[in-house]
Amino acid sequence: MKKQSLRTQLLTSHLALVGLMAVLMLGAVFNFFRLGRSIDRILKDNYKSVVAAQTMKESLERQDSATTFFLAGQQEKARKQFRDNASIFQKALEIEANNITERGEQQISDDIDARYKTYRADVEKLMSGKLAEKDARSFYFRVLETQFVGLKTRAQDVLDLNQRAIERADERAKTEARRASLLGLILTIGALALAVAFAHRAINSALTPLLALSQGAEEIGAGHLNRRIELNRNDEIGTLAQSFNMMAEKLREARRVEQQRLHRAQKMSDAALESLYDPVIVTDATGSVVHLNRAAQTVFGPSEKASGLPISQVVNEPRIALAVERAAREEQISAQEDDFVSLQVDGTERVYRLRATPMRDDDGAQLGAALVLEDVTHLRELDRLKTEFIGVASHELRTPVTSLSLSSQLLQEGVGGTLTPVQAEIVAAQREDLARLDLLMRDLLDITRLESGVTPPRLESVAPRELVEAAFNAVASQAQSKGVKLETDVAPDLPNVRADRSQLNRVLVNLLNNAIRHTSKGEVKISVQRVENSVRFQVSDTGEGIPSKNLPHIFERFVQVPNATRGGAGLGLSIAQTIVKAHESEITVESEVGEGSIFSFDLPVPK
Repeated sequence: MKKQSLRTQLLTSHLALVGLMAVLMLGAVFNFFRLGRSIDRILKDNYKSVVAAQTMKESLERQDSATTFFLAGQQEKARKQFRDNASIFQKALEIEANNITERGEQQISDDIDARYKTYRADVEKLMSGKLAEKDARSFYFRVLETQFVGLKTRAQDVLDLNQRAIERADERAKTEARRASLLGLILTIGALALAVAFAHRAINSALTPLLALSQGAEEIGAGHLNRRIELNRNDEIGTLAQSFNMMAEKLREARRVEQQRLHRAQKMSDAALESLYDPVIVTDATGSVVHLNRAAQTVFGPSEKASGLPISQVVNEPRIALAVERAAREEQISAQEDDFVSLQVDGTERVYRLRATPMRDDDGAQLGAALVLEDVTHLRELDRLKTEFIGVASHELRTPVTSLSLSSQLLQEGVGGTLTPVQAEIVAAQREDLARLDLLMRDLLDITRLESGVTPPRLESVAPRELVEAAFNAVASQAQSKGVKLETDVAPDLPNVRADRSQLNRVLVNLLNNAIRHTSKGEVKISVQRVENSVRFQVSDTGEGIPSKNLPHIFERFVQVPNATRGGAGLGLSIAQTIVKAHESEITVESEVGEGSIFSFDLPVPK
């Protein structure tokens, strides 16, 4: 009886609360559904008219532009542009005529239709070529321009009418939302009060036996597994006490089988290592192989033959041995983004990313290292496809960009008529933006060609002084105009280097341009020195410097230092690094904020 009574009380209290919450949620859902359906209908209908009105305005602008092209002597282009945009206008007008939702909108739509028929007939009269040049210009300014302005104004009236309707719908939505929120708040407060009352009653009925149960559970938790909780109850609490007693018995049993469980866990760990898809090599602290998992054995041979041998004898790839040695002896994690190696597996070339991690015991003592070769062959293929796509897209975009540049140049030269000062300023800004876009397309095309190997360096014997002088002459005027002192320091009797003259010149010019751009009335210096079997090129400046947190990312694509002077799309250093890597070297950088930067790379001396 007690068991049924306690369950009934708890179930009744929870069902009452759930029922109240269900009523609250259903009311809220109903209100929001009704509100959303109303708003969706208004926004959907009015949005069609807004889009149609905007389309009509834009097509009218282009039709008016077509008449100016005709007056400027570009008759075929004007006729084509007018026909295309007249069709667009008619489609937009049909959408508006079939989507009348507001009072007075039908009259405006009919007026636009009537006006446009007149306007189109007059434009076709102009483009028929029957009017003399002087009469054509007079006809445009006297008739067509007035009609164009009137049509555009009526299209704006449609736009304004529907936008106001959307605003009214928004206000209604806010009002309905406030009402729903207030109702929900009232119901929530009521539900909370009822829940507190039921909870208080349930706690009072179960608190006393739970306290006894809690004391017994604490003793069991303290390790007294022989302790039993004695509660003479037939309800859920009595069942819980029995469960605690059973748990204590199972814990006693667990103590006896702990060693067996640990042994089983060790086997599972070994099985998990063997079942990994990626090759795993485990070494001791000296760099000798301890274990190869199944995937690693398919690449490097049986684990039995490799066990105890130095990693360099098992793996023929020096970078793998170096990564393991660094992790095992220097206790450094090796997981750089560009640590990739290519290995032959079953006659197929696979690309892996190195991940070497030191292993330590609980006291921090070095045990060895674990090397994971992550198979990224499919990712490299995706990267190749991405690079090809960027190259194709950049190549295809250059044609419309060139066309737009030519059009803006014609406008600036007055082919379409004399521009007002404001129009001239807009066209000038457009030409600047198009020039930057064209430069971006060229840079993207260059970097994809370089990364894909389409344009490998054409190596020849080049004197370092010639490279420095060519780069110096290319940026001298820029440095002088900014008031930056530009110096060179080329050591005498330097040997020639094998390099692509044009590509290395691009690298040096890019580094010098960056240095000049980020230096205000300071000093920029390009120096060349002999360093063992290489020739080191170095570009230094006394400019603003680069924050340390940005240094690891400055050679990535589209990366620019925050708050620095904007000079491009952030591809220059990426292209420069790609070129230098093709020369079997790498650009390094040292910089401090306020102290300047030093960019360096070494070119090997031919033997």
